[in-house]
Amino acid sequence: MTQVIFNNGVAMSLGAVSRMENLRPKCCILVNAPPADGRCYVCGRHMSELKPFGGPGDPLVGDFTGELLVKRWRWVIPYDDEAERAWDEAKKEVPEGEDKRSWFLSKYGEERGEEFYHYSQGVDTTWECRDCIVMDYDEYFKIIAEQCRALMENESTGNP
Repeated sequence: MTQVIFNNGVAMSLGAVSRMENLRPKCCILVNAPPADGRCYVCGRHMSELKPFGGPGDPLVGDFTGELLVKRWRWVIPYDDEAERAWDEAKKEVPEGEDKRSWFLSKYGEERGEEFYHYSQGVDTTWECRDCIVMDYDEYFKIIAEQCRALMENESTGNP
């Protein structure tokens, strides 16, 4: 089925994919493209191993009946209450359209200011299967942290 969010003839954004051949349409530039290898971003299972979404009643907005991977926006860094409060304050203090970076640096110092400033950019697209898309952030970050540790360990030992 493969759901298209938009296609303006130059760029296309998909919302869900159900077949391998839909991962890389040749028509245009893909925005937030699905994984070329057809694997769930979280568990790593291939599309051929996944159960399709079940349709209305799935814990998602919209009907994803038959889809295997669905695009999801997730925080890619753990939630930080202090950073959230700092951003709320920055939105009030810094005029719309002006760069907030210098405000963060002057208010919180270089190290913490940079950390808070970049916190807002910690959202990214993931492509997830029906089992992973319902994970809460604690479960999600536990798996992602394990993957990162394994990757770092493999790099340090020279293993692929």
